[in-house]
Amino acid sequence: MSGSGTQPSNGSRSGERELNCEESLARVYEYLDGELDAGEHDAVGRHLEKCRKCYPHFDFERLFLDYVHELGAGEETRPGLMDRVREILAAEAS
Repeated sequence: MSGSGTQPSNGSRSGERELNCEESLARVYEYLDGELDAGEHDAVGRHLEKCRKCYPHFDFERLFLDYVHELGAGEETRPGLMDRVREILAAEAS
C-alpha cells in the first residue's frame, strides 16, 4: 500500500477497476445500505478488505449505523412525519 492511500489502477482480475481510498470512502454509505450495483459493491468491498487505512473508517460507520438502527427499532414515527420529510425532499429536488 502506498503512503498516499491509493491502490493500483489495474484490477486484480481482468476488467476490474481498483478504487482508491477517496473513491471507496465516498461510497461507504451506499455500500452499507446495499445501494451500489454489483460491480461497484465488489470494488468497494475489495478495497476495504485490504486497506488498513480505510477499514477503520468503514468499521466505525458500520457500527454507527447498526447502533442507529438498534435505537430506532420498534419505534413508530409521529403521524405526518413521513409526509413532511417527503415535502422537504421534493422542495430540495426542485
